[in-house]
Amino acid sequence: RNLHVLILIQGVLTPFAAGFLLTMLPRRLSAPSPASWQIALALLVPPIHALLVWQQMIGAAHALWAIEGWMLTAFAGTRIYGSKAQRRGPVGFAWVPIAFSFGLVGSVLLSIREFSPKLLPAEIPSFAWLLLIQGMFMCLVFGIGALFLPLVTRKESSVDADQLPDASKRGRAHGLAAIGILLGFALEAQGWLSSGRALRAVLALAVLIASAEIHRPPSVPGTQRKLIWIASWCIPIGLGLAAAFPTFSQIGLHVFFLGGIGLITMCVALHVALSHSTGQDLVMKPVWQTQVFGGSIFLALACRIVAELDPAHRFDWIAAGAALFMFALLPWGQMVLPRLLPTLFQREE
Repeated sequence: RNLHVLILIQGVLTPFAAGFLLTMLPRRLSAPSPASWQIALALLVPPIHALLVWQQMIGAAHALWAIEGWMLTAFAGTRIYGSKAQRRGPVGFAWVPIAFSFGLVGSVLLSIREFSPKLLPAEIPSFAWLLLIQGMFMCLVFGIGALFLPLVTRKESSVDADQLPDASKRGRAHGLAAIGILLGFALEAQGWLSSGRALRAVLALAVLIASAEIHRPPSVPGTQRKLIWIASWCIPIGLGLAAAFPTFSQIGLHVFFLGGIGLITMCVALHVALSHSTGQDLVMKPVWQTQVFGGSIFLALACRIVAELDPAHRFDWIAAGAALFMFALLPWGQMVLPRLLPTLFQREE
């Protein structure tokens, strides 16, 4: 089912998340760096996973990715909660291991479903699919957003949990929100589509406002900062649209995926790559490449929306949207690769 989504989530977006977290968590928490085998696993799994999906070996692809999901869950959990870390991150960091555990459980259940369909109740595959495809990266945005969104959009540093008098209370609130999101997935898997999506939309908005304060617009110049802020709003808005208009749920879900998860992942990667390379001067400017990249993504989203409203030409609009998405990667790559690759080679030397 939706093989392109599996490749996008497990094969394309996961390496972005892994690369960011394997470097950010040790630095932010003064914790141990990843071992060589963890880096190797993060590098090797995505292309092999894509090959397995292409060959229709879906169960094997899920089983392989589950190994990486386990590694990322353990890496994040031991750094955030382990005794080796010298600092505590913001309370919202709790969402990072929750995110990867959602993906891990979803992938394991889907792998079991592929190999032994009769072992699981009928509704479990739908629940597992939602955990993997929606739950993992939505929760990653919650966790990373607690640190990254205030810093990037407003130059405001997050406060570590041990410096907050009500950290335990906030932690319990995040835990209840995670349970609520699981309930939303369960409702949708049982056929209560609008109820499950509406619950997740409300909780997503509440978490993003509480942890990242997305109700406050960017106050620092830079096109990618505005795109990150817009993308964070697309997550609850997309879920809300999918709940309000179930007949056209794909419109809301593409706002969630393409305008939200996809755009924020690419923009965070762009910002980090420029900030830690020779492109540091560009993060404060309205650069034309970033504007073309963002505009192309939104045009691709518009094509995908029109595809649902114009069924007679649906595949034409889908093709146009895919072409625009791939075109958006050109200015993105033109900014990132020439600056990032020399830095990598210098570090090796």
